[in-house]
Amino acid sequence: MNRKERFILFVFLGAIARDLSRGTGDAHYIALQADLIAADRIPPNPWNAAKVYLAFVDGRAKPHRWMLQS
Repeated sequence: MNRKERFILFVFLGAIARDLSRGTGDAHYIALQADLIAADRIPPNPWNAAKVYLAFVDGRAKPHRWMLQS
């Protein structure tokens, strides 16, 4: 598995957990948005990057530079 695949997997699993705890159905859309991030922009630690991305999606954090299109 490459870094982007691991990132998408962690984002999707985190989004599913978020859906289960909040009773929403947004996991699919969150994963699709995360897939738009270029592979070369994802930080070396995909687990931490997924946590930061999910915090951004929840509105608890501002977007980091690697999340933004250049």
